[in-house]
Amino acid sequence: MVDMPPEVGAAIGPYYVYALIDPRDETIFYVGKGTGQRLLAHGWEAHMAADGRRHSEKIERIKAIRKTGLEPRIDVMRHGIVDEDDAFMVEAVLIDCLGIDNLTNKPRGHGVEKGRHTLDELVRRYGAPRFQIDAPPALLVRLRYWQDEKVEIEPGYYRSGYGYRDGMTGVEMGDSVRAWWRISPGSVKARRADYAVAVHEGITRGLFKIGDNWIQRDDGRWAFDVEQVAGGEVFDSWVGPLGRSVRDHFSKYSQTPIRYYP
Repeated sequence: MVDMPPEVGAAIGPYYVYALIDPRDETIFYVGKGTGQRLLAHGWEAHMAADGRRHSEKIERIKAIRKTGLEPRIDVMRHGIVDEDDAFMVEAVLIDCLGIDNLTNKPRGHGVEKGRHTLDELVRRYGAPRFQIDAPPALLVRLRYWQDEKVEIEPGYYRSGYGYRDGMTGVEMGDSVRAWWRISPGSVKARRADYAVAVHEGITRGLFKIGDNWIQRDDGRWAFDVEQVAGGEVFDSWVGPLGRSVRDHFSKYSQTPIRYYP
């Protein structure tokens, strides 16, 4: 494994941003921010990780490289960064440019809300009007950033992930909206909430009609059927062409993913 004298760590600090490169194809598979000898920690972590057990994607990649008799290369992408926030910014920009799907980094990085997005997404986020106060009752479902995770919703039917991402399909959004929540058919019916509204970063993203079929897991959480609604008066009230701002209904620091309206 690569060694680095302490004086080198001091010289490239106080902060730096580095990348791990697979020498077999020269691809970057991890980006990190560090200080001192942090950039060596991944190699030692993989060295100490026991064989035959499941490890992170990053550690598995390092082990696979070593099985060929090679070592991951460490490239310092920017060094001599004085402010830690600037180092986080460089790290996040590199992750956005390389694409999280091409890296073993999980999650995307710091400041993701101000990271890489389509112009269409930013127009929605900062240009969406407030929702109409006379909108019909609905279940507001806050979706966080997309996570890849295969989860069974119905017997034999799996969703590939959950949350929100730019360009996701209506089916993906519907599967994220409909499962799994600590609610009940009775409470939804009592609130006369016939619709579920997908919300991300305080902006409505989609509208779904709640069906009659409900499924309960062993942990007490529920899933329900949905049918996407892409037009009409209810759609215009809740979503419209740009989405609508419902930030008043979700505190930035609240962990609760479900809100009823009214």
